[in-house]
Amino acid sequence: MAAALQRHVDSASGRAFAGLARSLFGNVRLDFGAADEEKSRMMSAMLGACRLTRLEADRHVVFGDHVMVGPNDPDAIKLIVQTEGSASLMQGGLHAPVSQNALVLYDPGRPYMLTNSTPVRQLLLQLPRHALPHEAVERLVRPFTAHAEHDGMCRILLSLMDSTMHELDHLDEARRASVGHTMIDLVRTMIGADPQPARPVANPLDLLLQRIKDFIDIHLARPDLTVTMIARRMGCSVRYIYRAFEAECLTPSDYIWDLRLQRAAAQLREAGGYAGEISEIAFALGFSSSAHFSRSFRHRYGVSPTQWRKARIS
Repeated sequence: MAAALQRHVDSASGRAFAGLARSLFGNVRLDFGAADEEKSRMMSAMLGACRLTRLEADRHVVFGDHVMVGPNDPDAIKLIVQTEGSASLMQGGLHAPVSQNALVLYDPGRPYMLTNSTPVRQLLLQLPRHALPHEAVERLVRPFTAHAEHDGMCRILLSLMDSTMHELDHLDEARRASVGHTMIDLVRTMIGADPQPARPVANPLDLLLQRIKDFIDIHLARPDLTVTMIARRMGCSVRYIYRAFEAECLTPSDYIWDLRLQRAAAQLREAGGYAGEISEIAFALGFSSSAHFSRSFRHRYGVSPTQWRKARIS
């Protein structure tokens, strides 16, 4: 499965870095000067209508004088996040620092110059121009900057971008598209645009809850799937994870174990009935022992796993 998903990821390093950058970002020109271009590497993937890219490179300058010159160039608004190093964006007479824990949204169809004065690591998000209201795009004659310490939506988006890059191998096309829709909604909210009529912007805790559920769904079989682990991967506190589940009227741990039992019940319906199969199902879903699984299953469904399976067979 991971190999199949990887086919949807573009990557390049060294001398191939600039070529992939032009392919993904339009007719940009990169100038490394005396810096080491061989230290450059990039990984990029489509998230439905969005493209998310992670790159690291030695100091260099990106010139975007005439980005959209051909039919194959991306008609996209670009969002950049600095995770390491120092950079600045010059556009429309404005100098916008690209600092850590902040994002800069700009229109690459307007001339710009991005100066990476030190080795950098960055996350780039390209959103289709039509996903943002016309008036919001018109305001991007100058870059828009949001800071995580002042904007909760910005903080959630930064965390979502980072965690998505780590989980690319585990996300199929439908899940990637769903994440992309969420990112568009977050950006629209940050720039003050009304939510798209068919996709109202959710409360930040609702967005976090959906991210948590997606993460749990992917890692349900891991015995070490804990609230602490989830909080670390979501980039927030354990208390915030519990707050996200308050509307569900259950704890994160209860949700995990209940989902495991639902999956077990479904798999037992398809079970072949050979010796040891129940234990295999239990261990594959993260239960520590057959006894633990049997007790939990009986408490949830009122019968043992064996009785459940026999009832389905008959």
